Amino acid sequence: MVWQELSISVPHEFVEPISYLFGRYGKGLSTELDGKGRVLLRTYMTSGSRQRLARIDVGVRLVGAVASIGPLEIRDLPEDEDWLNSWKSHFKILRIGKHLVIKPTWLELDPAQEDPEDIVIELDPGIAFGTGYHPTTDTCMQAMEQHITPGMTVLDLGTGSGILTITAIKLGAERVTALDIDTQAVTAARRNFRRTGISKQVMLVKGSVPHPTAGAGQFDLTVANISARGVADRCPFILTALKPGALFIASGLLDTQKGEVAAAVEPLGFTLVSEWPQEEWVTLLYKAPDKAPESPLESPAESPAETQSDATR
Repeated sequence: MVWQELSISVPHEFVEPISYLFGRYGKGLSTELDGKGRVLLRTYMTSGSRQRLARIDVGVRLVGAVASIGPLEIRDLPEDEDWLNSWKSHFKILRIGKHLVIKPTWLELDPAQEDPEDIVIELDPGIAFGTGYHPTTDTCMQAMEQHITPGMTVLDLGTGSGILTITAIKLGAERVTALDIDTQAVTAARRNFRRTGISKQVMLVKGSVPHPTAGAGQFDLTVANISARGVADRCPFILTALKPGALFIASGLLDTQKGEVAAAVEPLGFTLVSEWPQEEWVTLLYKAPDKAPESPLESPAESPAETQSDATR
């Protein structure tokens, strides 16, 4: 039986669905930049995995029906090629913001390039490891680096792989509540929290807001890397969970959707503080009103597409 390498080049915004397909039906997942605005993804499987290949092919075709993505390339590997290790060679250490470093567990930092102030976030690849390559995750991390201070309580809505929760703890947050409606994302996040030794500081739950673990006036900062519609639908409950005057990082947004988000959050009393544009995406930082809001009475209808992490980019 021959091992095969599957690869495809996609725009940033389609890294998540293809990563999901590769992560679920393939063996291993790697991502690397492939020119401006594109990412090359790879996975592996045996030539006898016809049903798994068919599922990937169908998924790729569905994405290709709505976006310009590259063809699914399939390459037979030589019998002596160690795919278990060769696919890892496609990962690189990523530097984000001033001092944030995303590092696969098997790579070592070059001592000559180390900075005493580096904050290293170590992850194994999975559905969401490639999130470091997505502009919204990058800009969320930049915003968090600038605004999280020691002792903060943080809500990570749409946690995905848990990369933003790990970032929050590494930046000094005392405790994080991490929510995601996707079972596989919760599993991946739990594994990464255990690996990085932060499980005792994190409340990880499958679900979205409103939620008993996200009580009223509980958080100093919320980060929601989800979608414009998700932010618009959930912002009343995010506001309730925040302390008066707390911060809200809204992401997973196209630059053209800023107006849609503003129309939902600003009537609640949120004030725009900063924004981090990158390519066609943008991350927005809002400040909650200084007076505590009244709790919403009802929750909008649940929709996985609205509240699931963008990432687990």
